[in-house]
Amino acid sequence: MSLLRTLLILVLLYYAFKAITRYLLPFLAKRWVNKAQENFREQQGYVDPEEAKKREGEIKVETKQNNNTRSKSNKDDLGDYIEYEEIEEN
Repeated sequence: MSLLRTLLILVLLYYAFKAITRYLLPFLAKRWVNKAQENFREQQGYVDPEEAKKREGEIKVETKQNNNTRSKSNKDDLGDYIEYEEIEEN
């Protein structure tokens, strides 16, 4: 009788494992992938096309200069100056 009981438990465990892998694992995997995609989009600054349509025609101007830096000359923005000498070839 214990052999029959053990076989019945093994068969039930087999079908339970089969049902879990068929229905529960795909659901969990899909949820995990969607969460990873959402995190990636947040990191990349992704804008949903529907959201972009709502903001169409909106203008936003961003400047990096403050009032304090306007008094400085624009030479800082031009880059480095490299001195060189011209060599004449004979």
